Amino acid sequence: MTGGDAWWREVLRRLACCWLLKGLGTTVLMTLFFIAYFHLLNSPLDDPRVMPETWVDRQVLFQPIFFYLYASLWLYVSLVPALMPDRVTLVRYGVAIGGLCLAGLAVFLAFPTSIERDPGLWAGEPAFAFLAAVDSSGNAFPSLHVATALFSAFWMDRLIRAIGMPAFWRGLSALWALGIVYSTLAIGQHVFWDVLGGAMLATAFAWLSANRLSVRHPVGARAEQAQSLSSIDRSPEVDP
Repeated sequence: MTGGDAWWREVLRRLACCWLLKGLGTTVLMTLFFIAYFHLLNSPLDDPRVMPETWVDRQVLFQPIFFYLYASLWLYVSLVPALMPDRVTLVRYGVAIGGLCLAGLAVFLAFPTSIERDPGLWAGEPAFAFLAAVDSSGNAFPSLHVATALFSAFWMDRLIRAIGMPAFWRGLSALWALGIVYSTLAIGQHVFWDVLGGAMLATAFAWLSANRLSVRHPVGARAEQAQSLSSIDRSPEVDP
């Protein structure tokens, strides 16, 4: 993209593309995920194993203000499909992040875990009332909050570069994702081992999907390819 505001036009074009499919698809995938998540949370096949704390966990103090950053994950992960350039890319991305969530749920099924949290930690914190009512300390490892945040950050970075947005937005996206990761420790929802497991899961699926999914607009990608081939054709021949 060239021009001061050209990237804004591309952002608006992408947001308008397949907007109904994007909205319905994101809603359906999240709904199905939560149904499976809470079923495994409330009906584990075995007694959950308690994840041990580490030195890192003992250094992170409880900071309730980070609840809002923790909750912002659902907005952050929704931005990635919203910026996909076409229907095919959108569906492929849905398969990729759906696979990540299924892998995490499979671990919850085969290896149920939990953390030891002080029962009074969230007491007197109104913002935590809903979270305390619907989500316990189970389904701890790997942290899917961390996994989906980092996986989304990887694809958000690629989207920002493909659209041609200023570097500021890449930095903001990275800080947002890292803030979400930190918030899982700051509000006492996960321990370090859960965060590490989530990061490993995100890395694996980012690597698996990196070469199978293009986030460039097809027309622009074909134009770049044609320009590249044209420059090769025009290059002077060198006698051996």
